[in-house]
Amino acid sequence: MRKTKDIMFVSIQLALFGLYVFMPELFVFPVDRLGQVAGLLLAFSGLLIILTAVYQIRKSLTPFPSPVTNGQLITTGLYRYIRHPIYSGIILAAAGYGLLAGDATKLIISGALWLLFYFKSKYEETMLMAFYDHYSQYSSRTSRFFPFL
Repeated sequence: MRKTKDIMFVSIQLALFGLYVFMPELFVFPVDRLGQVAGLLLAFSGLLIILTAVYQIRKSLTPFPSPVTNGQLITTGLYRYIRHPIYSGIILAAAGYGLLAGDATKLIISGALWLLFYFKSKYEETMLMAFYDHYSQYSSRTSRFFPFL
């Protein structure tokens, strides 16, 4: 049985993804060549981070904040540096494409995703600490989303 907060966080996340994809361009701005290259690099890096993190977490992957019953704590690969690399990749990819497209609406939604992922990960981490004995120690030596931030 899923917890109400799990469903709420995933529902908001899906709504933001839907807005990101289907929202018309309301605030378009010109992007020079450097901005386009930066946006492309951010988007591509984000996609690469997502794919790598999904592969590394495999059996423990769930869209919900509650941990998988038979999952295990992954602390290697990207997870050695970042506790939530999938969220990090989504933020980078969304912001990067928003910059590349010169679409302020997409950048605003990217910021909303970052805010959502902050609160979702905070809730998730309280459950992970209760589920995994060494999560507190692991979280003290890793970054939530981006190393050095």
